[in-house]
Amino acid sequence: MDWNIFWSAFGAIGTTVGSLITAGAVVIAVKQYKQPLKKVIKVEFTSAVSIDEISGRSLCFYCVSIKNKGIRTVQINSINVKGNKKKLWINNAQFNSNAKVNLPIKIEPEENMNFLFEIENFKNALKKAVSDKVLRKNQRLIIFAEDSLGDNYYCKTKILIRRIVK
Repeated sequence: MDWNIFWSAFGAIGTTVGSLITAGAVVIAVKQYKQPLKKVIKVEFTSAVSIDEISGRSLCFYCVSIKNKGIRTVQINSINVKGNKKKLWINNAQFNSNAKVNLPIKIEPEENMNFLFEIENFKNALKKAVSDKVLRKNQRLIIFAEDSLGDNYYCKTKILIRRIVK
């Protein structure tokens, strides 16, 4: 056996393995570098009930929950309902309720912010949007939050708008 050929082959294999490991390390480093630049926002839409302790009366709300699952602070500028070509902007300017939606708001990493809308006020806003042809009755309700850079984060529900506005 020629030991020169053996050690040359062994060196070539070692060089190849070392190159592959270096390439893997570069891929991981680039991914970690870009991680702080990513925003991970989750938007959820649910119903909620609150009971007033003084009067014992229950208040019904729709709740839009925005969760910041990333490692960057995110500023939410608006909460909207997606229409055909337009959007219905839902904020405290159009609701005369005790549950105010104060926007813009900064949401820190690993935080959750809940925005409550009284059901009757929400229904009235949707009815007006349907009559103004911003929304269609047969479309699904799609809520989205818009951040300071104009990026949108969607919550696609299975609820038809006609079920809410009836």
